[in-house]
Amino acid sequence: MKKLSSENIILNNVDVEKKIERISLQILEDNINEEKIVIFGISDNGVIIAKKIIEHLNKISKLQSSLCKVINDNSIKYDQKFDITDTSILIIDDVSQSGKTLQSVISDLFNFNPKRIKTAVIVNRDHSLFPVKIDYSGISLSTSVNEHVEFTINKDAKMTVYLN
Repeated sequence: MKKLSSENIILNNVDVEKKIERISLQILEDNINEEKIVIFGISDNGVIIAKKIIEHLNKISKLQSSLCKVINDNSIKYDQKFDITDTSILIIDDVSQSGKTLQSVISDLFNFNPKRIKTAVIVNRDHSLFPVKIDYSGISLSTSVNEHVEFTINKDAKMTVYLN
């Protein structure tokens, strides 16, 4: 992998924050008749993005939201117990590379009888090898399979997206 440098930046922190705000508005529009939504953040980056989305939703609506962390460690696990029966859920990840992780989480959550499942990512690579529909994305990139998109969060909580 190439070294991360400013030449490779696709989105800087300001750009990512704007994408998160726009995605939050879209989520609210799609859930305007819902009382609550359960949000699943995939790994650390997905949880950080999910927390920011929840923060935006709390500022602009009365939509109740709760957060569960998805732990992807060769199998799908969660950081807490939850009840999503007949509840709208949202799965959040930083980058959809192949769609494999999102597909695994969707398949697992189907066992809990949710009302509906939506997905959100900051970067959709348009290289899905698995049947996953991305409902909300900050940016869609048509890249070669040799390129890699990396979403980083530094110690100051600044988010950056790189293309290598």
